[in-house]
Amino acid sequence: MPNHPNMKFFLLALLACCFTIGCEVRAPVSGKVTFPDGAPLTVGEVYGYADGTHIRASVGEDGSFDLYEVKPGDRVPGGKTYTISIVNAETRKEVPLPRPGMIPAAPPEIISLIDPKFASGTTSGLQLEVPKSSKPVEFNIEVTKP
Repeated sequence: MPNHPNMKFFLLALLACCFTIGCEVRAPVSGKVTFPDGAPLTVGEVYGYADGTHIRASVGEDGSFDLYEVKPGDRVPGGKTYTISIVNAETRKEVPLPRPGMIPAAPPEIISLIDPKFASGTTSGLQLEVPKSSKPVEFNIEVTKP
């Protein structure tokens, strides 16, 4: 291989191009789910979908969440707009026992904490745009009660 003065520049440019093409920019995305009065949603899961990419997060007791793709701590692929839904935002109303030690007459009643429209990305009205940047994204969600 001849030692051309521009060969080093060419190889560095080629190497930079190889690392840039196909590399996905990822960003940390976090937020909080609250009701209009500011009270947090204390349980649930946030899901997102865009162009074959699925993201998710569990909602903490203070309403906070950190979205990820494969495992907690992952960042979210950028350059996409995700359709968002919130599921498992429910509590159980236990049925009283007829007498101590007896089996309840019915299973516990499941009570949704949020409007059922949030359980589907097609009805939630929630969209998350993650730019092609590694800068943190804050995505706060306001939900309503059923």
